[in-house]
Amino acid sequence: MHVVDVPEASSEAILQSLRQTGLFQYVERDHYAHTGSASETPNDPSYLSQWYLQKIAGPTAWTLNTGSPSVVVAVIDSGVYAHHPDLETKIVAGWSFVASNGDTSDVYGHGTAVAGTLGAATNNGIGVAGVSWGSLIMPLVVVDSNNYAAYSDIAAAIQYAADRGVRIMNISVGGTDSSSALQSAVDYAWNKGALIFASAMNASTSAPYYPAACKHVVAVSASDNNDKLAAFSNFGNWITLAAPGTNILTTMNGGGYGYWNGTSFSSPIAAGVAALILAANPKLTNQELLGVLTATADDIGAPGFDSSFGWGRVNAARALAAVAPLPVTQPHKPRQPGLEPTAFPHKP
Repeated sequence: MHVVDVPEASSEAILQSLRQTGLFQYVERDHYAHTGSASETPNDPSYLSQWYLQKIAGPTAWTLNTGSPSVVVAVIDSGVYAHHPDLETKIVAGWSFVASNGDTSDVYGHGTAVAGTLGAATNNGIGVAGVSWGSLIMPLVVVDSNNYAAYSDIAAAIQYAADRGVRIMNISVGGTDSSSALQSAVDYAWNKGALIFASAMNASTSAPYYPAACKHVVAVSASDNNDKLAAFSNFGNWITLAAPGTNILTTMNGGGYGYWNGTSFSSPIAAGVAALILAANPKLTNQELLGVLTATADDIGAPGFDSSFGWGRVNAARALAAVAPLPVTQPHKPRQPGLEPTAFPHKP
């Protein structure tokens, strides 16, 4: 993939000229996405009310498996605050596609909240619990400090993670434009065995958002504590699954904890359940992993598939029971040096 900067006044003519050469698989504008967090309401960090973990049957699931450090999840977002006490043991080296360097500090505050929702250190006597206790997090920065993410950076991050063997990725970012670049990157990762989760976004519309609406991406809508579709959540026949997305207590950039709302947090909850499943049975293909998630989801909407919740709200206990009948408790491990990348790409 090549990204070319051209004068806006000449952009359409150049676009058509490049297409007419027949030398490229596709030529398109580089669109922009954003995180779309519905709201952020910091609260007293000592009030650890994580209702959604009960809703997805997390405590029951954890008697079967608590996750494994062998399952690295790529969080393609604004970076992660690596010094947070609930995240400092969970981070492996990543890359910033915004700054073209290895600094994956959180430049907007969104990625740290997403990472904590998915895999905050758990049973450590502090802070909050993550869905997958043992998983490690690879921060890949695509969102800048103004909450914009170039599709080309998202696509590059997907390929970067796939090339390093990452099998679960979370993208709590979305835009309204379809893109061959995004779809090509998703197909590349899918063919390498990865499963990508993406937030459906928060515009209360059935219009598709990308990359969630790309083929081979798990599009996650948001449910509330009454198992209704959250008022802000997108919906449509492109939704795959649902997960809680209101009043999610999680880690904050710079330290501390706060409440967030949005499909940005439904997606990492679903990805966290997938990480638990993969820890229990790493031999599953991505198609089999998706099949477990959809077959064991709680059907909280119209019977069968529906446009609000897809195949239903994720259920961690039922999913793990389907693949790991015997209790397995994984030890906590520090970051693994072997996961450090040996070379970094240069942004074109």
